[in-house]
Amino acid sequence: MNQKAIFEGLKEFDQNQVSIYIAYLVRLETEKKKEGQNLVVKNPWMKHKSDTDLMRFFKMVAMDGLIFDGIEITLQKTGISYSYQAFKNKMFLAYPESVIDVSLVYDSDEFNFSKVSGHVEYTHKIGNPFSQDIKGMTGAYCVIKNKRGEFLTLLSATDIEKHRKVAKTDYIWQKWPKEMALKTIIKKACKSHFKDIYQNIETIDNENYDIDQSFDIEIEHKAAIENIKTVEELEKFWKKNLSKSDSKKDFNKLVSSRKEELTKEAENADS
Repeated sequence: MNQKAIFEGLKEFDQNQVSIYIAYLVRLETEKKKEGQNLVVKNPWMKHKSDTDLMRFFKMVAMDGLIFDGIEITLQKTGISYSYQAFKNKMFLAYPESVIDVSLVYDSDEFNFSKVSGHVEYTHKIGNPFSQDIKGMTGAYCVIKNKRGEFLTLLSATDIEKHRKVAKTDYIWQKWPKEMALKTIIKKACKSHFKDIYQNIETIDNENYDIDQSFDIEIEHKAAIENIKTVEELEKFWKKNLSKSDSKKDFNKLVSSRKEELTKEAENADS
């Protein structure tokens, strides 16, 4: 990494923010970890990132007025990753008056919600604040209130686990499961109700997921399609669900891929 070249390439941006970014890159490049009796480079993928790539990453984040600080916004081998706090920060930039409440719900909690004349009302009574093992999580919610309205988004623990299964960053989920669950729910809320201001972040952050198919289709249909055992059953599923999909192209790719697998299985069984 050529620090001077990156500084020069980003000279039109706030130089304090650029300095923070470059210091983070240096840390990524030089950080070591213990492997057996030896110290090895912790992030070997960094050597494959060109100066042009690194400058482009900074500019992509800067488009949203956010700081690439290496804390709330980080660089992984799979791409740029935003924390749930980064999603909140973007909302505050667009709507400073926003009130945001994002939380996990555990099996010992009591949670109730209602929506009255457009106003979100809810209660969350925490059962035991000192015993919140992620295994006892039943779901998560995100409440956003600002001049655009009041919005409640809910995800069950099962839904959150489905999101995890398509993530390329399971090592982060293993280390920070609560934080990633919080990110999942606020990301869903922002995508559902504020897509116009999160389009860039959504595109960038989705590089950390297996989205040759669209993310929503992956979550809703992939497991069902993989469990189908015959071409006839697959065709029935396709006819029933095509009109429900957000992206017919991606849905068709999933079905076509499974059809090829089933056809090959049938051919092998006959031979």
